[in-house]
Amino acid sequence: MSLFEDTNPRALKELLAEIQSGQMVLPDFQRDFVWEPSATRELIVSIACNYPAGSLLRVRDAQRAFAPREFEGAPKIDGKSHTFLVLDGQQRMTSLYQAFFGVGEHRYYLNLQKLIDGDDFDEALFYVRTSTKWAKRMEAPDEQEKEMVLPLTCLIHRGG
Repeated sequence: MSLFEDTNPRALKELLAEIQSGQMVLPDFQRDFVWEPSATRELIVSIACNYPAGSLLRVRDAQRAFAPREFEGAPKIDGKSHTFLVLDGQQRMTSLYQAFFGVGEHRYYLNLQKLIDGDDFDEALFYVRTSTKWAKRMEAPDEQEKEMVLPLTCLIHRGG
């Protein structure tokens, strides 16, 4: 029996959905999430430019060898059964989950006007602290339209 599932690339959307559903969790011994928002921004730019962004090491947890915990910002496990434990890649996956699902202390946006004007994706992607007046105002779609910004949360369909 192989410990590893496969080495094939997986769609980011699938991986993030597995975090959201509680199918992919962390072992309780993993350290806490510590990335700065600028590191998350750089990771998103790398992925958007199709640059390598590191690997993800996860194992099937059929034996339930370790107590699980959810990714920071993800729904509580609350007794749900998981499939995978992430052993390496937690910081990257947590940062992407928070950016695309709109949880955590920062929100990430694309400045659409910059993209229309021909600026690079790198120049159009930015983040703001959720506690700012601007971020609170940008929760309203009509304000996003006025400012010509697209929250990254619009790029992940959460289902219903």
